[in-house]
Amino acid sequence: MNKKTTVLFSIATLFATSIYALSGKVSLTSHSYKEIVVKDKSGHQQHKLIDTKKVLPGDIVVYHNVIDNGTNKSIKHMVINNPIPKEMAYISQSAKCKTPCKILFSADNGKHFNTPENLTILTNGVSHIAKPSEYTNVRWILNKPLAKHQKTLVNYKAKLR
Repeated sequence: MNKKTTVLFSIATLFATSIYALSGKVSLTSHSYKEIVVKDKSGHQQHKLIDTKKVLPGDIVVYHNVIDNGTNKSIKHMVINNPIPKEMAYISQSAKCKTPCKILFSADNGKHFNTPENLTILTNGVSHIAKPSEYTNVRWILNKPLAKHQKTLVNYKAKLR
């Protein structure tokens, strides 16, 4: 594994995910996993997640963020922002949320967010819809308050360029 890849995944495992909640003890735990395809006993392909000890260009990494509301109150307006590492290309429609939420994306390092069909960027003075590989951030906005002592999971997949 080259030095750049080693640094990337050391950083990716501890990447700067921000969570905005102003009530008590809310924790966020982030993990990255390499997704591999294996065949089960009947020959069907299964997707399996393993530690990101070695990742090569073209490999898929799954970023999991577990949000734990350890307070005695529900938290309204929970927003989770997750930058996508520059060496990674977001995989279309891979962002998921365990609880109902709205998922938005940015292509300008988190300055502006929008839905995929409305996310535009300028290239050589021409505006176009951003491709998933041009996304720089993912944002999840929970539709309902995160209940006291409840956990939720948000995740997305990206491919090492």
